[in-house]
Amino acid sequence: MQNPLYKKPETPNYATPEAQRAFIEETVTNKELMQKELSVNQAEQLLLGKRIRMMKEFINELPASDPQYSMLLAQVQMDQIELDELRTRELMISQKLSEIMD
Repeated sequence: MQNPLYKKPETPNYATPEAQRAFIEETVTNKELMQKELSVNQAEQLLLGKRIRMMKEFINELPASDPQYSMLLAQVQMDQIELDELRTRELMISQKLSEIMD
């Protein structure tokens, strides 16, 4: 029998408008909202980084003549651009948070 004290809480489905609204409405201060945004940003970076690594591994197994090869290379490049943008946004948010803390 599983102890309910150790039950992992379910992650809300933030794709739904209700969950998105609740996420924002539960936030009282600008600092809290920025901390949440930073957390979401870092989670997106993690997932995107994993996807890039997986796609690169898959690309290494494909012959260059495979029609998917160039499409996957383009996708990796687009994902890398998105990852770079997320990192830039993370730095901006971190800087704003540090200004608030001062």
